[in-house]
Amino acid sequence: MARSTLVGTTILDRYVVEDELGAGAMGVVYRARHRQLERVVAVKVLNDELTHDPTIVARFHREAMAAARLQHPNVVAVLDVGTLADGRQAMVMELAQGQTLAEIITIHPTRERVIRIVRGILRGLEHAHDHGVVHRDLKPDNIIVEFASDGAELPRILDFGVAVLYDDESTANGRLTASGIIVGTPQYMAPEQAKGEAIDHRVDLFALGVMVYEMLAGVPPFTGTAMEVALANIAQDPPPIATRAKAARDAVDPLLERFARKLMARRLSERFASAYEVLETLALLERDRAAAALALGIMDVPRALALVALPPPPKR
Repeated sequence: MARSTLVGTTILDRYVVEDELGAGAMGVVYRARHRQLERVVAVKVLNDELTHDPTIVARFHREAMAAARLQHPNVVAVLDVGTLADGRQAMVMELAQGQTLAEIITIHPTRERVIRIVRGILRGLEHAHDHGVVHRDLKPDNIIVEFASDGAELPRILDFGVAVLYDDESTANGRLTASGIIVGTPQYMAPEQAKGEAIDHRVDLFALGVMVYEMLAGVPPFTGTAMEVALANIAQDPPPIATRAKAARDAVDPLLERFARKLMARRLSERFASAYEVLETLALLERDRAAAALALGIMDVPRALALVALPPPPKR
């Protein structure tokens, strides 16, 4: 059955829907305009078939509550929420416009650009985690890189569609999942998440590590079916980028590769503990490569010196 569209209608008494931007398993995203303020926004509407599932509706409202806590330049904010005349749930958000990280990966970003983008994502994650919010589905399609007023790139995290409040016991126990809906994307899913174990903010750090690896290599660590990739993330360390990178790629900064690997550590005790710690290490990597090598666990002095002596790839 074809799903109905809201294009051309007014919803929540104040938003005129102008166009459909995309659709997924949970719902449809539209571009709309506030009738009085003339502000252009994005509106996410829960799919028809999910409207009467109380678990999904509860999760949708929990997303709104979680995302409404967040006010940060690197996070797309929730502006409004409500119920449509036909009972469907709607969430109004800032409209983020720019390139997705998925698009940027295809053009091989420079080392310097990778660091800038990762720093922005980390600042958004630090803010979210400080407010008890975990994204749980961080991936390149959920990062939009806009241009700030000063011309600088501004990475923004969007679609906290499966966010959880990890300080909420009911969420930690039930996680508000529903039959037939996968919470998270296998390619970027931490081992503990793929195994259905308790999770915390470090699942977002794992996903960021996969994205860093992908920006450096041009390809993700593992390919295959969703199940094959999820099992690889559980059982295997990522292969060396040199064995995965496209032949045309330049040499990758070994410290930045090690940085990605620490983000992707399968054991929680070996992964970065917080976005703040990751930001500190990233700053150290730019400021003092020898100290960064030690911070990244390279205790073999000759190898650490060899890594430090290796210059970063030339700028293009």
